[in-house]
Amino acid sequence: MDDIDRKAISLLIDATLMSEEEIERTLKILRNMARIKKRKEKKLKSIKDVLDYWACQAYEYSMKA
Repeated sequence: MDDIDRKAISLLIDATLMSEEEIERTLKILRNMARIKKRKEKKLKSIKDVLDYWACQAYEYSMKA
C-alpha cells in the first residue's frame, strides 16, 4: 500500500460526513488519483478496479475501528 492508497482510503472514510457537493468533489479527486495509480502500475486492469479496491479497504478499516 502506497501513499496514494492511504490518502484515497482516508478520503473515503471521511466521505460519510460530507455534503453532496463535497462528495462530488471527492469523487473527482479519487478518479484522478486512480488514473495516476493506474499509469504507475501497468498491471491494473481499470480505474474502476482501483476505486473498488480502495472502497473495500476503507470498508474493512472502518469495520475494524
